[in-house]
Amino acid sequence: MSTIQLSIEELIFAFYSEGLYEEGISMKETYFPSLQDSELKLMLEFAARSLLAKDMAVEVNNQYRLKENYKSYINILSNAEKTVKASRFDLKFGGEENISFHFGNGEVYLHKLLHDHQVHYITKSTPENIITSIKGFFNISKLPLQDEVLFSLKNEEFEEFLGDMSESDSLSESTAQKWENRVNGSFSFEFLKDISNRKGRMDSLLSLKYDSAKNPDLIDLIFIVPGKLDFWMITRDDNLDLNIQRADETSIRNLLFNNSVQGGIPLVHD
Repeated sequence: MSTIQLSIEELIFAFYSEGLYEEGISMKETYFPSLQDSELKLMLEFAARSLLAKDMAVEVNNQYRLKENYKSYINILSNAEKTVKASRFDLKFGGEENISFHFGNGEVYLHKLLHDHQVHYITKSTPENIITSIKGFFNISKLPLQDEVLFSLKNEEFEEFLGDMSESDSLSESTAQKWENRVNGSFSFEFLKDISNRKGRMDSLLSLKYDSAKNPDLIDLIFIVPGKLDFWMITRDDNLDLNIQRADETSIRNLLFNNSVQGGIPLVHD
């Protein structure tokens, strides 16, 4: 089986089974903060029986343990060498949706939440499947291999730009003229219109690498803006300037498979 689906209770049991007590306790405090020790023990027993029914657990020395062939699915959530997280805004209902790709020991796993965050879906993936999953997640129908930078903004300009784009539901003539004059690039109006329609809200691809203490270091960050006709991508160059272009596969691959930490990248909040 290359895919597993676990309820919150089953995942807490799996963490405990693998000795990942910090992760198990953290989930318990998040979802069941008032649960007493006796109640936790009973919940774990129910979860163990549920996993037995799925043929995912086995009894060892009068204790239930996760089967060997499922351990990597749990350990990757805590011991990944690197994680790439894709995030998108739900403009209709509000909130944010995420999927994550965890890299470790030469393998990669896709992790996402289903059914109002009640079920954890974890599946083994491949480099090619990652690209397909990202395109599906962002609803990108066409992704050229490579595209050129249309125009660039300094970090301070970009913060000002996002502020202007978030002020109203539609792009005013004065705002459009202000930024068209400053960026002076092809397709600038189409980009301005698309990001204005989203009030400056951007989707993102975030790449993190972990040190020996499991502290995350930022590798790279790409902002994505779904548009009426095009998908736009905002990346940073070596000078930390922001480059606006159409989304392309090469830029996404660079983020996915580059492991060099880019120190000093400030995160821009919308």
